[in-house]
Amino acid sequence: MENIPSEHTIRQAAVWYARLHAPDCGQAERHAFQKWLESDPSHAQAYASAERAARLVTNRLAADARLKALADEALRLAPEPVQANCGSRILRNQLRYAAMLVMGVGIALFVATLQNRPTSVAEPVVAYANAELSKRRIELNDGSVVHLDVDSSITVALSNAERRVELNKGRAYFEVAHDSSRPFAVTASGTRVVALGTEFQVELLPQKQTVSVTLAEGSVMVSEHKKRSAWREVLTPGEQLQFDEVSRRHSTQTVNTSRITSWSSGRLVFDATPLNQVLSEINRYSRTKVVLGDASLANVPIGGNFLAGGDTEEFLETLMAVLPLRSIRTGANEIVLFQRHTSLPSS
Repeated sequence: MENIPSEHTIRQAAVWYARLHAPDCGQAERHAFQKWLESDPSHAQAYASAERAARLVTNRLAADARLKALADEALRLAPEPVQANCGSRILRNQLRYAAMLVMGVGIALFVATLQNRPTSVAEPVVAYANAELSKRRIELNDGSVVHLDVDSSITVALSNAERRVELNKGRAYFEVAHDSSRPFAVTASGTRVVALGTEFQVELLPQKQTVSVTLAEGSVMVSEHKKRSAWREVLTPGEQLQFDEVSRRHSTQTVNTSRITSWSSGRLVFDATPLNQVLSEINRYSRTKVVLGDASLANVPIGGNFLAGGDTEEFLETLMAVLPLRSIRTGANEIVLFQRHTSLPSS
């Protein structure tokens, strides 16, 4: 279940909306708002709803006497906003009406009253899977783009209030279209990643209950899904977070995002990458699998820029030109790598 803003959070969001739109709102208070926004996943959802509600109120106050009366009543009943120095000039204008309306009657009731329909009209959940040997580019209805890797799958649900994606398998790179009224959230293996407009990758590591989130551009908040009091981290570009659902531990490190996300542009970039990891990536895009016949080769560092889904034989020729390796085809779809001086085991 998604984090649902409490009535207290809704009221906080409305106050923040009024303060941020005051002409004397300073930079310090904008920083304070950013900290509040990032302190809980439900805050972004509440503020987006307050922003949307206030915008709709502002557009309708002059033309809808019923709504104007509702706003007047909400303004009469609602308490004064906290830290009101930033909003002193806004108390008489329509933005104050909009904010107090949200505080007085709540976002859900406001939208239902204004539009006579549920607060969130969801489109059907759509499933996408990639069984091909090349990445799949998916354009969502909101303008966002998802690069879905080989052997990966997601489900997508878009509504007028939020955009929800679940990564079920593999990895995906997201180019999120900016829409401050609809947070974009990706859930995977016990984590939830929330963004308004950014580019990031989410990966379920094979054979492990571990999720990896890598941020390329913008900012995202990562938290433990379904745990309201759990940890949360805000990533900056170049950071990667990994979470182990079994141990419930997470860690953050600085990484080379252009290398890690290179597959989304059709390339595989390696920089001192262990050979066993290189082969895992190469094999992802080929029916012919390359395996190691000598365990001591696993950590040999490899560098280079290769075409994802390129010719496996050409890749091996390049590899063997610079390293003391030899290859033996052991089947129609398998090639084994040995050290050049190692003899084949006798049959």
